Amino acid sequence: MRGDFTRMTFDPAKHYSTVFQQQGRVQMDADSNEGQDILRYFSRRLAADLIGPHGGTRDGFRIDPAARDQNNNEVLRDFDIAPGHYYVDGILCENDGPTRYSAQSGSPIGLDKLEVGKLYLAYLDVWERHVTAYEDENEERIGIREVALRGPDTGTRAQIIWQVKWKLIDQSFIDKLKAPEPEGYKNFLTFLQEQAPPRGRLRARALKPRDDDEPCIISPEAHYRGAENQLYRVEIHRPGVGMPPTDTPGKPPKVDINKIANFKWSRENGSVIFPITDVQGEVVTLRDLGRESRFGLRVDDWVEITDDDYVLQNRAEPLLQVKTINRDTMEVTLKTAPASPVGTDAAKHPLMRRWDQKSDAIAVVQTTGDDDPNWIFKLEDGVQIQFPRGEGNAIAPASSSSYRTGDYWLIPARVATGDVEWPGPRGNPRPRAPHGVEHAFAPLGVIAIAAGGKVTPTAGGDLRKIIKPLTS
Repeated sequence: MRGDFTRMTFDPAKHYSTVFQQQGRVQMDADSNEGQDILRYFSRRLAADLIGPHGGTRDGFRIDPAARDQNNNEVLRDFDIAPGHYYVDGILCENDGPTRYSAQSGSPIGLDKLEVGKLYLAYLDVWERHVTAYEDENEERIGIREVALRGPDTGTRAQIIWQVKWKLIDQSFIDKLKAPEPEGYKNFLTFLQEQAPPRGRLRARALKPRDDDEPCIISPEAHYRGAENQLYRVEIHRPGVGMPPTDTPGKPPKVDINKIANFKWSRENGSVIFPITDVQGEVVTLRDLGRESRFGLRVDDWVEITDDDYVLQNRAEPLLQVKTINRDTMEVTLKTAPASPVGTDAAKHPLMRRWDQKSDAIAVVQTTGDDDPNWIFKLEDGVQIQFPRGEGNAIAPASSSSYRTGDYWLIPARVATGDVEWPGPRGNPRPRAPHGVEHAFAPLGVIAIAAGGKVTPTAGGDLRKIIKPLTS
C-alpha cells in the first residue's frame, strides 16, 4: 500500500488477536491499521479453512458463452462471467452482474490472440489495490474525501480486484487439475508458475558512515543519519530475474540485460502523487504541486505516470525525468514524452508519482553476503539494501530469483534509534520475501475456440468448487 503511513506492523507469526488503545497515550495510525489487519487476517483464514483454496455459490463466476448483442448477432472471441460470489484463499470476490470478459476493468488482453482448435484455462487472479481520495473521485458517487475539510484528504482504502485471465493448456494437463484436493490445486499453481525461479528477497540495514562524512546533529553513534523518520519503499519496476553474482572478481557475468529486473525507491512509501488534468507530449498539467516541499516536485526528479488501466495491468513503462516546472500554470515539462497514451483519459484517474532515486530504475544485482561489494550503499542517509542470491529449486539454479512488477519492501528508518527496523541482528539482517503485492488464484473452467471464433466452455471443463448453503 503506497500510503503516507508511519509503518506497517502486522505480523501473523506473532498471533496477536486485537489492539488495545490506552488512555492518555499518543494515537498512531500503525496501531489502528494493525487492528484492522488482524481482523482481516482472521476472517480470511477462517474462510479459507472452511471453504478450501477456492469455492463459490451456485453459478458465481461460471464461464458462459457470450450472449448475443442487442441486434441478436453472435458475439465472437469473447465470453461472459456469471454474477455471484467466489472465495479465493478466503478473499471474497463479488461479480455484481453478468460481465463480458472484454469489459473487465483494466482493458484485459484481447481474445483475438486465441487460436481455433486449442484449449485455454480461464482462471481468477485476485489481489488488493490501494485507493487514494484522488482515485475515488466520481461524479455519480460519494467519494472518500470529506469536502467539508476544503481540500485535505483523510483515510485511504484497500480494494479487492479480481480479473479473469486465460492461459493455453494441453488436454493431458486438464485431468491433473481435476485431481482430488489438495493435489488438484497444487497442480493448478504449478501450471501457472511453471519454470518460475523462486521469488526474490531483500535485506536492509543502516551503516555507520565514515568519520569524514558530513556531520549533523544526530548522535555520532547512529547508523541511520536522517533528520526525519521515514518509511522507505523499494519496489520492483521492470520484472525479470536478478543479475547473478560472478565468481570472478572484476568480471561481470554474461546476461541478457533485458531480462534483468530493476527497481525504484521512495522515502515516503511511494505516496507522493500529483493528479493530472492534461497530457500533451512532454508537457503534463497537474492539479497541484504538493502541499509542502517534502511532498513536492523538483527539477530532475524521476516520476511515473499511471492511471487505472496502468495499475490494473501491472505495467512498467520507462520512468520519466522532470525538465522544468511552471508553478503558475501547474505545467511540468518532462525530458521525454510518455511511451504510451497513459494518463490522457481523465476518467481513469491519471496520476504522476514521484520516486526518489537520483537516476532511472536501478538493475537488481544479486549478492552473496555481507562482504559482497554489491550492497547498494546509501539509498540515502546510510540506508542500504541487498538482494541476496536465490536459494534455488528443482527447476532453477541457486543464482536465480524472480522479481515481478509491484513486488515491494518497506523499511522504517527511525531517528531515535539511528537505525532501520528490520528482522535479524543489526550486523546480519535476515532476507525477507516481498511485503506484497500478494496475488491469489483459482481455476474457473476450460474454454475452446470453435471455427469462426465462437468461445465455448468445454464439456466437463467447469473447475469451480460449489459451496452448498446449509439451508439448501
